[in-house]
Amino acid sequence: MASDQTQGTALDSLRQRIDVLDAELHRLLMERVRVIDGIVAAKRASGADGVMFRPDREADMMRRMVERHEGSLPLTSAEHLWREIITACTRLQGEFQVHLDGSADIAAMRDAARFYFGFAVEMETAGDPADVVGTVAASHSDLGVIALTERAELPWWRGLGQDGAQIIARLPFFVAEERPADLASMVISRPIPGSGTPDTAVYDARWRGVLPGSLMDTGLEILSFFRHADGVDALLAASGDSSEDEVLTLCREAGAEPDVLRFVGGYAAPIDIDEGEPDELDDFSEDAD
Repeated sequence: MASDQTQGTALDSLRQRIDVLDAELHRLLMERVRVIDGIVAAKRASGADGVMFRPDREADMMRRMVERHEGSLPLTSAEHLWREIITACTRLQGEFQVHLDGSADIAAMRDAARFYFGFAVEMETAGDPADVVGTVAASHSDLGVIALTERAELPWWRGLGQDGAQIIARLPFFVAEERPADLASMVISRPIPGSGTPDTAVYDARWRGVLPGSLMDTGLEILSFFRHADGVDALLAASGDSSEDEVLTLCREAGAEPDVLRFVGGYAAPIDIDEGEPDELDDFSEDAD
């Protein structure tokens, strides 16, 4: 009986500690929101208008979380909690919608979007990736999520550009075997003023005829491609530190100089969390050759 009482006392003490921690977490969350309110007020006073997304800053926050994370809580669960908080705070600046690629597995697409943006954001399903691009380009602050497939059904990235919508993120950011919401996809938005240099720059590349050479040997990555009667269109990824001329030179050295090469956005390099020490991903899809 004494042993049961001792165990009960220990459990009560642990539960009381959880109550204290829960109250502190909530207090800190409310304090974070008060800081966000101040940021929003300062932006509006300076003339800034609308929702301001900062995917580069979000990526830095996630990387710091990986560095300090320990214990039995899955890292993807911690990521989901942080994403929910980030999106909720972003919505304090104004409402926005997320437009989903209707050509993908819609259940998987919604899972990926919910995991990244949370459950309170309004989501709409578009017909195909081109519809998502057009809708986001015509919006004030909406986002789009487009499934990333090796062979695309249409070169939807042709609609991206500096005056319309651009790629701002690649999902999932944490990559692991059997992780939840693992549909490979791109997030697009209107161009973000003052955004820094992305880890990975993305280009609309086009070739007449059959694509020659092997671009992957140069460090470039073909994210997706579309074959048509006149040649090949590709969504091409390169180091964000490389200029457009340097990317063109790499293509030329591989015997695959494109007829068109246009910058269409960029993203923070995903992190492989399967390993003991997370590494940024080098490759995601296979060569289109």
